Amino acid sequence: MDNTGILPLEDCLQATERDCIEVVKVYDQCVGTNRLSQCVAVSEVCPEPLPAGARITARLIPNTARCFFSGFGPFNPPFFRAVRIATQVDQEVTIVDASGTLICSFTLTQQEIARGYMWAPEGTFVQCQILALGGGGCDLTVDPETGQQLLCCRANLCVRIQVKAEVNLVVPSFGFCTAQECVGEPTPGFVCPPEQLNAPQICEEPPVFTLKNEQGAGISGVAVSLNRTVAGATVTTTSTTNAQGEAVFTNSGAFASGFDQIRFVDPLGNVTKTFQVPAQFEDVNGVTHQITNACRITFRRAAAGSNRFLVFIDGVQLAGTV
Repeated sequence: MDNTGILPLEDCLQATERDCIEVVKVYDQCVGTNRLSQCVAVSEVCPEPLPAGARITARLIPNTARCFFSGFGPFNPPFFRAVRIATQVDQEVTIVDASGTLICSFTLTQQEIARGYMWAPEGTFVQCQILALGGGGCDLTVDPETGQQLLCCRANLCVRIQVKAEVNLVVPSFGFCTAQECVGEPTPGFVCPPEQLNAPQICEEPPVFTLKNEQGAGISGVAVSLNRTVAGATVTTTSTTNAQGEAVFTNSGAFASGFDQIRFVDPLGNVTKTFQVPAQFEDVNGVTHQITNACRITFRRAAAGSNRFLVFIDGVQLAGTV
C-alpha cells in the first residue's frame, strides 16, 4: 500500500474526546459504464429512403443526462440485492446528403436501466450521479426481414451508484470548530455572537468535580452545588465529595459553559468558593481555549493554609487561581 502523504503515527495528534455525530454513511458504491442504444425506423423521423452517401452526425446533449433510483431486486442473504437505476440522455441527430444539404434533424431520447449488485440492507437509500457521457453515434442499417431502413443510435453514460443510510457514529474529536471574530467596524455594546454557537454536549460518563488539597489528596465530605441557569430559571443539584474528593453529578450530563455555576464551602476557614464554568479561558501557557462544556473540573489547593485553588478543566490548567 502506498503510504505517501500519510502522517506518521508518532506525529498524530491525540483526540481530546469521542463524539456521536449524525452522518450519511456510504454502505456500498460502484462506478460503471451504462450503454444505451435504440433503433428507430427512418420513416418515423426522416423522408424514406435515405439517399446513398447520406452523412449522419449525432451529439449527446449534456444537460439532459440524468439518473434516478427505480427499485430493488430480491435479497440474496444476508444483505446483497440488485439495485436498479434508470438512466436517460437526449441525442441530437442530423442527417445531410452528399452535398451537405439538410435532409432531417431530430432529437432521440435514449433510456436504459442500469443494474448493480450491491450491499443494500433495509434502511438504506440509493443515490446516483452521471460522471461522464460519450460514445454518441448512429448507424444506418436495414431490417433483414422487412427491408425497412433503421437508424440505430447509442450512448455511454458513466454512472456512480451509492447505497447510503443516515447513522450515528462515534468518532475521535478535538471538539467544536471555533469562529474567529470578523475584523470590521467596532460596535460598542453589541455582543456578537450573543450566545454559544454550539449547544453543550453530553459527557460519556457523568461529570465529576474533584476537590484536592495541596498534595493532591482528595478532600472528602464537602457539599458541592451545581447551579444551572437556563432562560432565567435556576436548578440546583448537590453532590458530596467522596474519599477521592470527587463529587459526581449523575443526571447533569456535563458542566455547561455559560449556564453552570459551581459553589462549595472550603472547610479551611469556611470560605465560600464560586466558579462560573467559562466559555473561554486562558491556560498557564497563555493559550486561549473555547469550550461549550466540560466533563471534569478539578480544584487543587494552591498552597498549605491557602484558600486559593488551582483550577483544571478536562486536564487543562487555567491561568491564575480561584
